[in-house]
Amino acid sequence: MDEIPDPIATVARERFGVAYLFPLQRMVIANILDAVLADAAAFVPDGPSAPERPKLRQLVLLPTGFGKSLCFQLPALLAPGPTLVVYPLLALMSDQKRRLDSCGISSALFRGGMDTSERLEQEGAVKKGEAKIVITNPESLRSERLKDFLAGADLSHIAIDEAHCVSEWGESFRPAYLELGQAIAALDPPAVSAFTATASPTVSESVSRSLFGTPTCLRISADPDRPNIHFSVATTLERTHTLLRLVRSMEKPLIVFCSSREGSKTLAEKISSGLGLDTRFYHAGLERSEKTKVEEWFLHSQQGVLVATCAYGMGVDKKNIRSVVHFDPPPSVEAYLQEAGRAGRDGLPARAVLVHAACAAPDREGGLRAERRLALRAYADAATCRRDFLMRLMGAGMEGPCSGCDVCGEGGPGSPEGLGEIMEFFTVNARRFDTAEATRLLTQGILETKGPSGDPPLCAGSGLLTGWSRRETRSLIAEALRRHYLEKYPAFPWKGRIRVAARIVPEK
Repeated sequence: MDEIPDPIATVARERFGVAYLFPLQRMVIANILDAVLADAAAFVPDGPSAPERPKLRQLVLLPTGFGKSLCFQLPALLAPGPTLVVYPLLALMSDQKRRLDSCGISSALFRGGMDTSERLEQEGAVKKGEAKIVITNPESLRSERLKDFLAGADLSHIAIDEAHCVSEWGESFRPAYLELGQAIAALDPPAVSAFTATASPTVSESVSRSLFGTPTCLRISADPDRPNIHFSVATTLERTHTLLRLVRSMEKPLIVFCSSREGSKTLAEKISSGLGLDTRFYHAGLERSEKTKVEEWFLHSQQGVLVATCAYGMGVDKKNIRSVVHFDPPPSVEAYLQEAGRAGRDGLPARAVLVHAACAAPDREGGLRAERRLALRAYADAATCRRDFLMRLMGAGMEGPCSGCDVCGEGGPGSPEGLGEIMEFFTVNARRFDTAEATRLLTQGILETKGPSGDPPLCAGSGLLTGWSRRETRSLIAEALRRHYLEKYPAFPWKGRIRVAARIVPEK
């Protein structure tokens, strides 16, 4: 029997250089093509009795590195009308356009701040049928001019990439995400797909309701587990010291995720000066030329450390990242898995570590956002398998044994780093030293004053924190005081001297 032609596989091979499509990729692509081609066949201009146009509304959950982009880029070349792709970040929009250009696939990009000539050039490419893929973001899609233009372009498919951002950001600082559903309803293409690597049942329902107007839709998902990533938590009272220890020892290339622009810059400077490592920072406030320079550096770096906010990483294809460290907790389990999944996209062993502040203050904000943060905190505090805990939070079961986490492999992280040492020190030296004196003893083992014999006096516990800087040790003691592991004696003659908190070790 002659081999049956396979146009999907042919396009994958000839236009994208992909020799094999995963079954779930084929399913997603087939869903899109079935909807748009059936729509084209059923549509009769001005035909009042034409069959109802079929609609596909699907939420696609595929792990990072699984090839989500191919699921909407490939059918775009086979569909009769253009595909609109909505990305969350300008950097990602530009990156994807460059990738399409490198494959010889014409696309049009619409963003804020375009001058008239740029906009007309992009519109012309769509009108002539040259650009089969139209790239934009939620804010640009607010433009009535762009929506009117797209309404006349007879779109076949709308793809919302990184769709978890609808829930992550739409309720806070990206209100344009909450208007995507209105734009979809107005444009009303035969197929709409929302793509993300991670979404719990709650977030899936929120995304579906916001984009499609219903809490349920066709959902296609793969196992969110990434067996090659080892998950662990580093519990600490002094986060900077713990971060530097991790960055020093963990395999590179390495990403440190933090929550703020200023924080990314400050941490990069501390890592560079403290460890002497090649370190850069990345956030949304950088100029486009600066972002490109950092992206190119990290893409080709084998030993680099990148400190970044969530602005980096969505869809950026660096396969050999070996380690991801979260200095600040992300807002949800979905966001954590999304960012941790930057590691090990080549399938080789990788690590993801969450730096967790012990006894963190309670979250005062209520509602869904607070509940999702609490879920991640529960993960950090859990004494059970990390991987199973994450999978259960995602609404998935874990098949077989854990392939790597600190609880299953090492029994968990234990007490916060440095806490045992200072508790031992102040137990045997109760009410003897204030913060300054204790800091010198813990880090150097000596006081600056001389004893009767002229030698520096020592004490039990001297040098327990050798290797810690004085700043880190002062911060550790201050945090232990704040969290009531330690306390300052309130009365003369030991006023201001430190002891283990009476609630922990009663006075004898």
